[in-house]
Amino acid sequence: MAHRRPSGFQTPRVYNGRMNPGGRDIRATLERGCLVGDGATGTQLQAAGLVSGQCAEAWNLSHPEAVAAVARAYAEAGAGVVTSNTFGGSPAKLASSGLEARCEELNALGVRLAREAVGEAVFVAGDLGPSGQLLEPYGDMPLAEARAGFIRQIAGLSEGGADCILIETMMDLAEAIIAVEAAREAAPDLPVYCTLSFQENGRTVFGVTPEQAAERLAEAGVDGMGLNCGVGSVQAVGVVEAFVRATPLPVIVQPNAGMPRLVDGVTVFDETPEEIAANAKRFRDMGARWLGACCGSTPDHIRAIAQAVMA
Repeated sequence: MAHRRPSGFQTPRVYNGRMNPGGRDIRATLERGCLVGDGATGTQLQAAGLVSGQCAEAWNLSHPEAVAAVARAYAEAGAGVVTSNTFGGSPAKLASSGLEARCEELNALGVRLAREAVGEAVFVAGDLGPSGQLLEPYGDMPLAEARAGFIRQIAGLSEGGADCILIETMMDLAEAIIAVEAAREAAPDLPVYCTLSFQENGRTVFGVTPEQAAERLAEAGVDGMGLNCGVGSVQAVGVVEAFVRATPLPVIVQPNAGMPRLVDGVTVFDETPEEIAANAKRFRDMGARWLGACCGSTPDHIRAIAQAVMA
């Protein structure tokens, strides 16, 4: 079945870091057109020497040049918004590396490194992922503890000068809502965007549909929503269609570079830059506004997306 565009839809102009009409106002830019997002951070740091399982956020202290280089490479590839190296920067995740007490510092530094790398013309999204713990009633982490941790992390992102908060790779909608509420408390002046991770069946691992997510996230007051991780761009089509139908807010699409598979014990993603770029253009035509990539992607994937959606 062909997808249905929103009523009155017109193909929007796409802005990268070199022609951003909203200045430092990401809301204004997304109202006028699309933004190209960045790609995977962890695998890029691993290529620079980060050991799998090592705390990536610790590199904000120990290897700032390598962290900045990732953001710079994505901006040079055409990204109009890059994410800080803070995905695992919640106190709960940092505790495993003995860095819980430095939560605010590491998050603020992650934003500052990205800003120094890309300058003022490219947006820096303060990146926030799941706590890594199962929340009540599925697990042992109290909701109040998760909220307090997110407040600490977001306070650091705000202190570092983030242009917005990007809550991503959420599988538990309740945790996503808690993170949004924490952002509204800790950084009330910053736009808040949230993406969930979906499976091939079009639902999160907790069974949440895009329509259910769109309703709850809108009630929580997000400025935009969508999907990242979980699936490749081919498998993301139905979820994107559902989000575009379900919300007038900007829809974010940052899929993996294909579905992961193991080759000799190594996770491989097979989508080429050309393949993911073709689908990014399709998502733009559906009405999505923030177009990037996730696991397995590189600056080459983002360069292809930027060229495709700006054509």
